[in-house]
Amino acid sequence: MIIKKYVVHDMKEALIRAKYELGKEAIIVSQKPVRPGRWYQLFRKKMLEVTVAVEEKVHEKNRKEKEEFQKILFSKEPQVKSENSSDMIQMAKETLKNTLERSIRNELQKAQEMEMMEEELHRKVFSESPLAKEKFDGYKLKHGLEEKLTKEDLLQFVQEMYLENPFLKEKPFGRLNVLVGPTGVGKTTTIAKIASTALLEENKTVGLLTIDTYRIAAVEQLKKYAEILGIPFVTVEDPKDIGKKLEELSGVDIILVDTIGASPKDEERLEDIKGYLSELPEERNTYLSISMSQDTDTVKRILKTYKELRYDALILTKLDEVENFRNFWSIMENTVLPVQYFCHGQEVPEDLEEAELSRVLTYLWEELKS
Repeated sequence: MIIKKYVVHDMKEALIRAKYELGKEAIIVSQKPVRPGRWYQLFRKKMLEVTVAVEEKVHEKNRKEKEEFQKILFSKEPQVKSENSSDMIQMAKETLKNTLERSIRNELQKAQEMEMMEEELHRKVFSESPLAKEKFDGYKLKHGLEEKLTKEDLLQFVQEMYLENPFLKEKPFGRLNVLVGPTGVGKTTTIAKIASTALLEENKTVGLLTIDTYRIAAVEQLKKYAEILGIPFVTVEDPKDIGKKLEELSGVDIILVDTIGASPKDEERLEDIKGYLSELPEERNTYLSISMSQDTDTVKRILKTYKELRYDALILTKLDEVENFRNFWSIMENTVLPVQYFCHGQEVPEDLEEAELSRVLTYLWEELKS
């Protein structure tokens, strides 16, 4: 193993020097800030000490190729009589020079792209998550990721970072399913999407129940969806009537329950919801719907406040309105519960999809490139 240290101004310089001297297989082992050695230089800008390594056999092969390259490139023009031979030698020199220049430009471009990608990553993802930033820096150092950042790198990082977190892991969808969440996060539309998918794609029978009698428009909207799909629909105005209303839906495979929207600050409304939920059977799944277009502090507050409703999993809505993806990291750091669905539009049922980690990375990657 060949190990070499460079004192450079930035990582771009280190990459170019390492690739040129040790070959493209060279990897970054470590980096640390340093100052120039003399005492009078203490007030000068810090530099980086970068340690690079490459296998000895690979280095020897690269060294021989480099020597041969330089021998051809900088040799004196041979004394030949043939004009064709002279032209060919000149052409070869020009080709080699162009190749070298292009290689250096490519290395610079890769370094610049990586730097820009990381700036976007920190601005759009890690700005509110110091823990994620710290782990990402450690991950890069561990794996020697000092070239162009790839989608696969991000996927691997998220998988390693949240290996013990069941975020985005599969969770069975039960018979009785309740959606809770603040007003305006899209619970009613989400229920329509889930009902359509279960009915049309899974051949399940579905029934809808709503306790959101505060918003007449929401009740009428859900009733209209039920009529279009040809499925039963019931409303509950008193918690004590829930048992009787559920009996009306006893013949269906899946029951979806729409609830009152409540701000995390509205304690009275949250108590009303708890009163309704207490009358439901214990054997149920409760899903917290969160709009991903909300700011990070609001998302954290919702996750914390709604814990008293004992939700089992999350449904993330309005991904089509997201301006950055720091909320994904915030959710992963503030809950150990899985995510069931993503919703990214108003179309029923097209804009509903089961939550998968690869999809998160697709959203993130598209955002970083934009």
